[in-house]
Amino acid sequence: MQRIVGMAMPRWDLGTIGYVAGEPKDIEKSYSEMFLRCYPTTVDMTREMSSKVSCMFKVLKMGLPIQAIVFFLDPYGIANDVGTRYGINRNLVLSNVYSWFINYMRSNGFISDLDLVEVDEELSALSAIIKARVNGNASAIAGVVATIVMVKGFDYHGSPIRVVNVKDDAEKYVEGLVARH
Repeated sequence: MQRIVGMAMPRWDLGTIGYVAGEPKDIEKSYSEMFLRCYPTTVDMTREMSSKVSCMFKVLKMGLPIQAIVFFLDPYGIANDVGTRYGINRNLVLSNVYSWFINYMRSNGFISDLDLVEVDEELSALSAIIKARVNGNASAIAGVVATIVMVKGFDYHGSPIRVVNVKDDAEKYVEGLVARH
């Protein structure tokens, strides 16, 4: 059975990328639980009304049949810092950050060539690196995952969401690339 992977970064300023993975039936079940039970008006939980955020908390605490991870990457922060430090175009640095991230995802088994990958509009640039379609239920769930851990009072330790900080590794790699040229 083909696995569906969703990735989203609905708020570039938070620096978080949401990731979800599961079988198609599990993605659909999770989408139904989150969106048809709570009726959020956006995938950005930092901008959603508290009653809908509370509903999402409850759905997540009940557990979903998918893998959910938030990667703290801060691609725009890295692009700005490294670009400014070395006088290099920010878009070139950003492209290198995304390339590093996809290689990290592949080498750690988060995505494979057999997966059906969905990304949100913000991550549509990844379509140049991996075969991905823009938008879908998996990327919508990933958007919620990317922002809900940033909501004040959310205890992700008691939820099925893992948080992984990859910013320093990505920045070291990209800075090493830039410094050599």
